[in-house]
Amino acid sequence: MGLLLVVATGYVLARRGWFSKDMQTLLPRLVTCVALPPFLTHTLVSHFRREELLQNISIILLPLSALVITFLLAWLAARCLKVEKRHFGLFCVCVSNPNTIFIGIPVNLALFGEASLPYVLLYYFASTSFFWTVGHHFVRADSNVRPPANLAGRLKEMFGYLLSPPMLGFLCGLGLVLSDLHLPDFMMMAAQFLGDLTTPLALLFVGITLYNVDLHQLPKQRRQALRDIWLALAGRLILGPLVMAALVLCFPIPVLMSKVFIMQASLPVILQVAILSAYYRSDPEFGALMVSLSTVFAALTIPIYMALLQYL
Repeated sequence: MGLLLVVATGYVLARRGWFSKDMQTLLPRLVTCVALPPFLTHTLVSHFRREELLQNISIILLPLSALVITFLLAWLAARCLKVEKRHFGLFCVCVSNPNTIFIGIPVNLALFGEASLPYVLLYYFASTSFFWTVGHHFVRADSNVRPPANLAGRLKEMFGYLLSPPMLGFLCGLGLVLSDLHLPDFMMMAAQFLGDLTTPLALLFVGITLYNVDLHQLPKQRRQALRDIWLALAGRLILGPLVMAALVLCFPIPVLMSKVFIMQASLPVILQVAILSAYYRSDPEFGALMVSLSTVFAALTIPIYMALLQYL
């Protein structure tokens, strides 16, 4: 309920005109570049010890496998159901990649407490790596933009996307834990203060996004595109968690980890989909609608998954 109140606050403030277009751009930048990197560093250092991290690092293969399987199923469905070519790759990425940070962190904190954060971060590492490699390639493939011709150029571009501020914060925390180093208290305090901005700013941004959902765009979409949108929504909010649930039932992992992974897999479409589709001009309307509509419908599906997870 507390999460919804913060989201509702963002919605009401957006409706009252508090947020200009520049401000709406600033909020996700603040989260991504200022609050999230120290949050990830502080969380890793605070919740992991070297031996524990080494034991859990192989667990990343589980969410990564779920992402790959979901993507392949989305690709197969897109081929069989003749999804439009101009958003074929975008369709597959929308189905496979959840919003593990902006919504994943506050949702899991509210449901499972701070004990869930290490597992949230493991899923985030797998999801981000998959999105900026396979996902990025397929979104760009929908457009006329082609990757650099030589291998060196492609590797440089790929690592440039992978080494985003949140990933750098994650890798910094990972390096500190593995090397058993400790930051001075004043740096840890600063990281905690900045990191504490992550959840409220992310929830406010979700509220703003919900306000900006233009449902009037739906009737304007062609019948084929509209069908593809509903298929992608079903894939993201139903297929994603089902694949993850099937995998966690096959492997003996802690119950809390299972619940966090399933909840992460049930979240709406990753925000960067809208950014990439607009950047490459593949089908920006499809990308924006998928992010917005999946966020709206996730408000209905997340409580259902919360109730079902009580029986796991």
